[in-house]
Amino acid sequence: MGRNPLVMIVDERAPVRAEIQAMLSPARLAVVADCGYGVEASSLAEETRPNLVLVAIEEPTVRALQTVSSIRSILPNSPVIAYSSTTDFGVVRQAMQTGIRDLLPQPVKAGELLAAIERAMRNADPAEEGSPAPVRAAGTILTVFGAKGGIGKTTIATNLAAAIARDSSSSVLIVDLDTRFGDVAIMMDVEPRFTVAEVATALPTMDRETFKSALIEHSTGVHILPAPRHPNEWRNVTAGEIKELVRFAARLYDYVILDTPGTFSDIVGAAIEVATQVLVITSVDMASIKDTSLMLDLLESESFPAERLFITVNHANGANSIRAADIQRVLHKEIFWELPHDTEVSTATQYGKPVVITKPHSRAGESFTAMAGKITGKPPVKEHRHFFRVTRRPAVQVTGAMAGSGVGRHA
Repeated sequence: MGRNPLVMIVDERAPVRAEIQAMLSPARLAVVADCGYGVEASSLAEETRPNLVLVAIEEPTVRALQTVSSIRSILPNSPVIAYSSTTDFGVVRQAMQTGIRDLLPQPVKAGELLAAIERAMRNADPAEEGSPAPVRAAGTILTVFGAKGGIGKTTIATNLAAAIARDSSSSVLIVDLDTRFGDVAIMMDVEPRFTVAEVATALPTMDRETFKSALIEHSTGVHILPAPRHPNEWRNVTAGEIKELVRFAARLYDYVILDTPGTFSDIVGAAIEVATQVLVITSVDMASIKDTSLMLDLLESESFPAERLFITVNHANGANSIRAADIQRVLHKEIFWELPHDTEVSTATQYGKPVVITKPHSRAGESFTAMAGKITGKPPVKEHRHFFRVTRRPAVQVTGAMAGSGVGRHA
């Protein structure tokens, strides 16, 4: 076959990846990486630099095609061969437009695959010398932060994680960085195996698979890294270790959501520093608004980019009459989102499940769903007229799908 390429296999189905690898073995083709879709595929492509990529175009096809586009931008000279069971001409056309070299029918036959690889490598463009290194592939890091406890940060973090995983076909990890209480495991009704403290200190000896095996997979598809069982365990963790852990996770997951406590610390500072986007949560009581204002002043004094801050008002108490417009005037910041008061939230919490799962059509459930859509850039198909409207404002240059976002308001 001439020169034997280094091969990467991208397929959500581990058994199929194993079958493909078995087909390549007689031809002495070395598989340097295999994984599913998403940012992990992009980061592995960047790290292993394969000469050839084999990728399945299967459901969710949008995510598959996004993965191909990302890999092509990282490895423009490495041919991509796809295989698919789809007969949808639209999907096939989109696949060809991403720049794949060949598209084989599924199930793949060994002879056809090896022949396609031979053709692709014979016609492959030579790698250009001195080409600039690509930007490191990484997922979105979303830090949920508030200057006061008891304002619903964990509820927001868990519901956003569940909604993003459900509606965008993205891989999602939620990391509990609450150094005081750490309620993510309770709110998701899971039993911790390993904690942030244990994983952060052991990270230098971990590979991708070991890291993933330490996590808990929730029924929603969200992966969870719980907080330590006892606050004293945080004493063994440094802010630098937390930053390394989060950056490592962002090369495996499309979205890494960080839940933080209501007090500022080195750990919270690390969570804000590495964030792509920071949801600054405030409730509608005066103490929360005052603390939020002070914290925004602090971040401004530290030259933290204002475009990465997104003010979110949580109407946890329906009795308060303070409006978002009032809060906006006090904070001198535009409100990104308002979450409505809904008793279904506390009911869902008692069951250890996000309200977007137990009551998806409740006021809170629909608001969380729409908020997740705004964050990912994949808004829900259905209009949610009952509790909010979205107003457009001029686009702001920010990292991630929140660019140009409007204000979500409840009625």
